[in-house]
Amino acid sequence: MENYKPYIKVGRLNYTVAKEAHLKCADIYVSENYLRHIQLQHGGELAALDIEPFDFVKLICDKFSEIRQGTGDSVLLLMYNDNLTYVASIALNYSLKDDFWEIKTAEPRRLRTIKNKALIWSAAKHSDNGNGNRPN
Repeated sequence: MENYKPYIKVGRLNYTVAKEAHLKCADIYVSENYLRHIQLQHGGELAALDIEPFDFVKLICDKFSEIRQGTGDSVLLLMYNDNLTYVASIALNYSLKDDFWEIKTAEPRRLRTIKNKALIWSAAKHSDNGNGNRPN
C-alpha cells in the first residue's frame, strides 16, 4: 500500500451485490487518516448522532440499502429512511493495486443531494442488503 496508512477492514462488498451492481467483489477498508478526516470534517454531525467515525462507517457497511454513483470513479453506499431528511453515506474508491475498496469519506448527507445520483443497486429490488441479509 502506497504511502503506508494503517488500514482497518470494516466490511465487504459481497459477490451477489457486486455482481448485480457490476462492481468488484472485495473487502472494504478505511485508513486511520480517513477516520481522522471524517472526525475533522463531520465530527459535529456525528456527535449529534452519538456515534464515532469508525462505528459510523462500520454501521453503513453492515446495513447499506443502496449503492449510487459518486463523483468520478467513486460509489456511494447509503443507509437511509425515506421519511428522514438525511442519509448515512460513505464514498468508496476501488484500489486496483491493492484489490480492495477504500473509504474516502463518510457523512450524513441531505436526502435531496442523493436522489440525483444514479442508482446502481438497491436492496429493495434485490435479494439482500450486501451482507446476505434480506431487507426489512
